[in-house]
Amino acid sequence: MKITQINRDVCKQLRVDMNEAIRSKLEEYGLEGEFLNGSFDDELVTFKVDIKIAGAMDKRDKQLSNSLNWYVKHLANTFELDEKLILNEEYESQRGKYKLVGYNSKAKSYPLIMEDMETGKK
Repeated sequence: MKITQINRDVCKQLRVDMNEAIRSKLEEYGLEGEFLNGSFDDELVTFKVDIKIAGAMDKRDKQLSNSLNWYVKHLANTFELDEKLILNEEYESQRGKYKLVGYNSKAKSYPLIMEDMETGKK
């Protein structure tokens, strides 16, 4: 298929095809990655590409983790608690076991991000 003009549908298909094309090569190097959102006009499309070591946290998870470390340090100093105890504790509820993985300071209702120990869902 020859592309003569770039539009939204072409960009979506290109991104899907390019992600499939790079997946095997990245696995060969022990990496993960994908083509993300992009911008386009009639003749040019520019994609953002994220490549990371397989299993590593992405940028958002790193930010949440760093924020959690800051928040836990603040709590530990304020209430004279052990930071490691708060970070490594498993919290149980009726639904299962959870652990703290992040802190979103912009979220007013639920700023603490918990991860289900069984499923890995946040």
